[in-house]
Amino acid sequence: MIASICKELEIRKYFFLPNSTIETIYFGGGTPSVLNKLELETILDTVRNNFIISEDAEITFECNPDDLNQDYLQALYNLGVNRLSIGIQSFNDETLKWMNRSHTNNQSISCMEEAGKIGFNNFTIDLIYGIPQLSIEEWIKTVDCALDLPINHISAYSLTLENNTPYKRLVDQKKYKKPDNDLASKHFEILIEKMESKGWEQYEVSNFCMPGEYSKHNTAYWLGKPYLGIGPSAHSFKDKKRYWNISDNKKYVSRLKEGELFHDGEELTIVNQFNERILTGLRTKWGVNLNALQDDFHFDLQIEQTKNLEVWKKKGWIVLEDRVLKLSKTGYLFADFISSELFLDEDYSSQTLS
Repeated sequence: MIASICKELEIRKYFFLPNSTIETIYFGGGTPSVLNKLELETILDTVRNNFIISEDAEITFECNPDDLNQDYLQALYNLGVNRLSIGIQSFNDETLKWMNRSHTNNQSISCMEEAGKIGFNNFTIDLIYGIPQLSIEEWIKTVDCALDLPINHISAYSLTLENNTPYKRLVDQKKYKKPDNDLASKHFEILIEKMESKGWEQYEVSNFCMPGEYSKHNTAYWLGKPYLGIGPSAHSFKDKKRYWNISDNKKYVSRLKEGELFHDGEELTIVNQFNERILTGLRTKWGVNLNALQDDFHFDLQIEQTKNLEVWKKKGWIVLEDRVLKLSKTGYLFADFISSELFLDEDYSSQTLS
């Protein structure tokens, strides 16, 4: 697998324009901590040998608290990793056990202390809310615990019920409760209030940071910048085209070894591009610039969606100033609904948008 990943990096060295500088590298989308120091070094050396890396590039490593001992943290630091994304999820041991997490609250705290001693100072953690048995009081304690840590970024996600998962099967068997949307909304509102009171920015629906400490990597997705995904199931985007690698590990390895095609792709229609601009823009603090939208798609959203916009403005869900459409804090609760209402159908005249 390591050899295949490195071969793909070499094959796709011309994915970006010549002399383009790489601003972010992200190890994630699984459990990269299964890799040892030599394997990580091999991958990073291949990246550096085939791409121009910015001197201040954000190099993030996704991991769980129980993955991080002192030796492994030191190895990551020596290899140039400068940002840790730690899947803490909760500071309550009972909740962690319910989520089938293998770490404990003490491990979450100690791994960050060890990382700080080694020299890491750029951390993001994941938190989960909307868990049926997670009381308001316990969620407040969770957020307070997070804010006591030496972190500068938090990603918080609501528990969801996905098909073909153990959680879904247990809910169907009446052994577990399904997520409570009302409770999740209360948790989310508390989170926003807490973060705001401490001076943090909510720069995207699910992402909060200390002033200006945005994730370069995630922000690139929302701003529509090109990105290259390496490895099985990885996705890439460039020039209005989306690519995805084969998901089967064995086929991925064999196709690269035999020089066969290992990815597929599609060109986004003009309607797809319009809808993605709405979806990604509304999720961020920067919103959607309606003048830019009109210039690019010849579609005036303010005129075409007057009725919806007026209704949402009265409800306090949106803010429309200087032709920039943004969601309010309350509106973030309805982000997906609002975006879907603004989407165009695929059969909408592409001639009108082009």
